[in-house]
Amino acid sequence: ITTVLQMVVNSIDYGMNVAEATNAPRFHHQWLPDELRVEKGFSPDTLKLLEAKGQKVALKEAMGSTQSIMVGPDGELYGASDPRSVDDLTAGY
Repeated sequence: ITTVLQMVVNSIDYGMNVAEATNAPRFHHQWLPDELRVEKGFSPDTLKLLEAKGQKVALKEAMGSTQSIMVGPDGELYGASDPRSVDDLTAGY
């Protein structure tokens, strides 16, 4: 659910295309254990600010995987296969 939400937010709120949204670093707050899991790619300053606010930040290799197709402003279909999973494919018809 976290991965799908971040794809939607990155696309709609931040104007990323499907490839940019797919490749953007991800985060997830885990309840047990209570920690904020993040992928590489977030600013070290941001991580320090989160830790200063009491977040237990844990660096994770990869989180989630998406195979996405977006309808562009021109009506064309654009796909992106998540590099976090090997041997996956995005296909549309």
